[in-house]
Amino acid sequence: MEKTANEKRLEAMRANLAKLENSAEEILRKGAENMTSADREKLLQFVNIAYHDSGKIEGVASIDGTSACEFCSKMRAAAEDDALIICGMCYAFADAWKEAAWRRHKLNARILSSVLFTREELSALVIPSCLGRINEDGDIVNQIHAQNVLRIQTTHNDVNFGFWYKNSAAVDAGLHAEGYFRREELPQNVKFIKSSLLIGFPARPDWFTDEVFTVFPDAETTAAAIAAGAWACNGRKCKDCKYHCYEGSTHVAPVRYIAEYLRTNKARRALVMTAYDAKKAQAQARNN
Repeated sequence: MEKTANEKRLEAMRANLAKLENSAEEILRKGAENMTSADREKLLQFVNIAYHDSGKIEGVASIDGTSACEFCSKMRAAAEDDALIICGMCYAFADAWKEAAWRRHKLNARILSSVLFTREELSALVIPSCLGRINEDGDIVNQIHAQNVLRIQTTHNDVNFGFWYKNSAAVDAGLHAEGYFRREELPQNVKFIKSSLLIGFPARPDWFTDEVFTVFPDAETTAAAIAAGAWACNGRKCKDCKYHCYEGSTHVAPVRYIAEYLRTNKARRALVMTAYDAKKAQAQARNN
C-alpha cells in the first residue's frame, strides 16, 4: 500500500531527527575531556533555538530543556499522590505528540547538561535580536546545564531573557560556579522566574528570584491574588502583557508575583479545589 504524503513527511522527519540524535550521541560518548574543538562546535550546531512567530510567546526565541528530564519526571510522579503539584498537569508533557519539538528539546537538554562550553563557544550561537526564554518546555537538569544557560545569556547582552525554573538547587549551583553570590551581581539582561510547584501556593523565592509564577485553582483565588498585587497573566499572550516577564527592571526587592488561572476541565478542577481547601485549612490550623 502506497504511503500518503503525511506518512512520507513523518517518516522523513523521524529519519532526520534520528540522524541528529545519533550524531550527537556519537560525540557525547567520547566524554568532554576527549572531544576536539570541532566536536564541541558540532554539538552546539545541534542545539535548537526556536523563534516563535505566533502563539502565546510570539516574538520570543526559546531555548528549551525537556519535561522528560529526571527532575520533571520525579515531580510528575509525586503529583500522582498530590493533586496540587502542577507538574501533574504539565502542558509541555501533554504536548509530547509534537514529536519534532519534543525530541529537539530532549537533545538540547542532553547536550547542555553534559558538556560545559566556553563563553566563546556559546557566543557563536545565533539568537535573534528579540526576547529570549529559557525553558518554555522542561527545566534545568544540573549545574552544567545552568552554567551553559548563564553563559549563553551573558554572551548575548542584546537579548533580554526570562529564565523559568523550578529546579532551584541546579540554578543555585550554576550561579555559584559562575561566580554569582549576590543579587546585585546577577546579569542585568535576565529575569529569574520561579514557577511554584503547588497550585495556589506561591513558592518561596530563592536569593536570585525576581518573580514567582503561580497557577491558581479557580477564578476566585486568582482574582484574590491579583487584588493582593500579583501581575495578571491568566494565559494571555506575552505581547498583550507587554512582555512583563522579559523586560523592565531586574533584581529588585521585593520579589514580584504573577498569577495565572488554571486551565483544566471541570472534574480536575474540583479535585484540585478539594486538595487546595484541605491544605489551606491545615496551614490556618498551624498558624492558630
